[in-house]
Amino acid sequence: MQIRLGQEVLSREDLLDSAGLLVEFTQAKGDMLTWKKDDQQHQVLDLVGGFGSTLLGHNHPELVQTMQQLLSAERPMWVQGAQRPMARQLRAVLADKLYSETQKQYQIILLNTGTEAVEAALKHAQYEYFQRLSNAQKDCAENWRTLLVRLSSNHTLLNRDFFTECEQLLEQEPIETLDELKSAIEYRNQIAFNLPSKVAAFKGAFHGKTRGSLATTYNRDARLPFISNNTDTTFINDTNAFIEKLNTWQSHYWYIEFSPVRLVKKPINQLAALIYEPIQGEGGVVPLSSAHISLLQNIQTHYPDTAIIADEIQCGLGRTGSFLESSRLNTPNDYITLAKSLGGGLCKISAIAIEKSRYHKEFSMLHSTTFSDDDLSSAVAIKTLALIDRDDIEHKAKRIGDAFLSAFSTLAKEYPDMIAHVRGSGCMLGIELASQANHPSATIANLDSENVLSMTLAGYLLHKHHIRVLPSLGKRKVLRMQPSGYFCLTQIPNVVSAFRTAFDLIRSHQIAPLLAHLIHSDVAVSPCNKIMNHPQRDEPISAGIDKVAFISHLIDLNSLNEIDPGWEVFDEYEQEELNQHILPVTIPSILARRRVTSNTGKQIELVLFGIQMDAESIEADRRFNQAKVIRSQVHEAYRLAREEGCKLVGFGGYTSIVTNNCCDFTFNTPAATSGNALTVAASINTVLSSAVRHGIDLEHASIAICGAAGNIGQVHSAILAKYCQSLLLITRSGSANNINKTLNIICENLYLAVDTQQKGGRLLKACRDWLSPRLGNETPSSLIKALQRMLLARQLITVSEQFETCQTADVIVSNTSSPATVFTPAYIAQHKPVLISDVAVPKDVPEDIILTRPNVKLIRGGVVNLPNNPHFTLPGMLLPSGQVYACCGETMLLGLAGIFSHFSMGALTCSQVEQVQALAAIHGFELDQEKPQNDTLQAAS
Repeated sequence: MQIRLGQEVLSREDLLDSAGLLVEFTQAKGDMLTWKKDDQQHQVLDLVGGFGSTLLGHNHPELVQTMQQLLSAERPMWVQGAQRPMARQLRAVLADKLYSETQKQYQIILLNTGTEAVEAALKHAQYEYFQRLSNAQKDCAENWRTLLVRLSSNHTLLNRDFFTECEQLLEQEPIETLDELKSAIEYRNQIAFNLPSKVAAFKGAFHGKTRGSLATTYNRDARLPFISNNTDTTFINDTNAFIEKLNTWQSHYWYIEFSPVRLVKKPINQLAALIYEPIQGEGGVVPLSSAHISLLQNIQTHYPDTAIIADEIQCGLGRTGSFLESSRLNTPNDYITLAKSLGGGLCKISAIAIEKSRYHKEFSMLHSTTFSDDDLSSAVAIKTLALIDRDDIEHKAKRIGDAFLSAFSTLAKEYPDMIAHVRGSGCMLGIELASQANHPSATIANLDSENVLSMTLAGYLLHKHHIRVLPSLGKRKVLRMQPSGYFCLTQIPNVVSAFRTAFDLIRSHQIAPLLAHLIHSDVAVSPCNKIMNHPQRDEPISAGIDKVAFISHLIDLNSLNEIDPGWEVFDEYEQEELNQHILPVTIPSILARRRVTSNTGKQIELVLFGIQMDAESIEADRRFNQAKVIRSQVHEAYRLAREEGCKLVGFGGYTSIVTNNCCDFTFNTPAATSGNALTVAASINTVLSSAVRHGIDLEHASIAICGAAGNIGQVHSAILAKYCQSLLLITRSGSANNINKTLNIICENLYLAVDTQQKGGRLLKACRDWLSPRLGNETPSSLIKALQRMLLARQLITVSEQFETCQTADVIVSNTSSPATVFTPAYIAQHKPVLISDVAVPKDVPEDIILTRPNVKLIRGGVVNLPNNPHFTLPGMLLPSGQVYACCGETMLLGLAGIFSHFSMGALTCSQVEQVQALAAIHGFELDQEKPQNDTLQAAS
């Protein structure tokens, strides 16, 4: 089963909405956007810049006027197959501008979008390669005809030495005749002519998302689902390694030269194209390294037939402070792709410039498009180029970039823990955030690990400071800033101040102000020197000890507050709403690493994985979504545990329930355990000892099992039936099949107790009295069925769907899967001692029930004491130090015992409960957590 979760199943809109970025802007002018929020107009400083398209700002008045004039003149837009004067003029203007920049003549092709420009450039480069091989084949055919003519006219003579040399060169024997020579040459040449062309791009590149351009886009998440196992593109990281690979792409074909006659090699270079961005935009605003520049220059010199494509779609036209960044870097640009700013922020238009000596005229028939060469976008592009030149946008952009880089470099020195790098040029800048993987706030660390902390910051800056930035697509830790060439430098201090405020919030662990905008809440900002007390995540743990993992979810929102105290400022409804925003973009994370020590001295490492869903949200997911979300989260946590090297994975609460008591992982490694065995063992041990301390004689007591149809309830019922006078099984409606299974398990265990002469309560005595005369006369299976009928008929065992029937019980064990409490004081007897063991997580019984029922002793049945680990705590468990939920304790216990095979998976058995009871004694786990020296939970309740 393929499990997908988190960002990989979200749409772009969902992802933006999760950070509060999916807002509507109603007007735009220059670098400012108008945002109507809460019936108020807000001016937003736009540093996204249309992903690089608005070099001249939004709605430049002269460009708007150009469009209006053209539309008013009713110029024909779509007259394909006719003269297109505006497009012809644009091609001429652009060619002249490029000539002045490069001293090279280019053929200009106009298209619609950047990705189409790249697509067409790659196609033309492939066509060049095809034509080279086609021409070589024609040359070879003509070469052979020339040989025949020269032989017939005696201008050339072939002797035995020539044929011997050909045998050695072609590695084929014998070659004694002209026909054999022709066959051998054609065979070798055809192999060479069938070699596929190669395309190369740099690691981190982004060149578009249509089929051809996507093949040269490095982002694996975007690329691999559509072109997995693509062999055409090689991504360059190590330049020396690429040169070695390039050498293997050099082949040859054979050709006969005359005067003197000889067989010679003609080279074939398989590298058809190398495409590069002078500054990678989506890859994180990364300039070309000196090694990459040298590589490009080397290829141009030694492999001149390789088409080197300079992708200036985002960085070109003056944005970086130079009209062409490739010219400033002195890197080859046989082809140049342009788009984005070419349309002036108003039209969709792109262009390819192909050096004229390389251009094939017939390509215009091989690549055509309906919507290119239109007058409207051509006229706007002509005006855009004129404005770039007239207003000296290149110089303005450089000045803006220098000012930004200076300001943010200073900020980076002030906040080295927040800013890793500041880079870029002109109006194309990137702020790379430092890793927060070890941040004390689990929320901040988790957002960072999922590369959405940058989006969170972008949402905060938008809502609280009215500054708009976005992360790069390929490297999301980088926030891009692409202002227009008219950007007002006086805005820079405001931008820097906003970033400083955001960084102060992260430094002081204040997630609430960072996230409050997601739920339209305003929260107070605490003083930055007030540091919150976060739980310790990692302990120093010796290398070489075995690892086990435990997968937990939120018990309730109080456990979220314990994991990250920054949530405490929100009320319950705000927390729930905010969690719904965050959950879709996150996956399970490691909340803690703990060292656990046994009585024997053995140690293991426990790795706690947390899923940020509470019981109510999980129950809703089960009811309305077939548990798809929680199951995907559990499966991802299990996968992460395997990557961590854990030998055993334990499941707690709903993580066990939704995977059918771990049966999802029957055929997988690492081993899995549900934790149910120790949960039952701890509950039963505590009930047996606490009943005595609370003045309840179990031999004459009535025990009620709530949730009796569940696996834990079944084994509880089977074991406790031996100690009581009567048993009450509480189950919800619709559980008839499961309750019958519970009855079978109870009667099988009672039969075994009688057969092995075990001691117990009056219920077991009644079974012994009834069975004794029948043993040996009937088969065990028929006796067990008859025993069940007898116990039900005498009402020694009663089945009910009403919690009110618990009023007759002396002991109540409750383990339902309800996300909320199910007990009220009305369900409990008032005039006798009552012991309640609440095994459920979250609780079935409200903590304050002892205030209205002072006769009640309330214990937490599924909790284990750890005397050897008195300071042991796990975040989010809401337990005193030195205690752990038994489901987690079982994982630890099996790890200490070296049992790394599937354990309490599927249906729980009584023998498994006995086995973990024995292990607990060996390794010093106290199952009676109500011993007097540990009697802290009653007070807490």
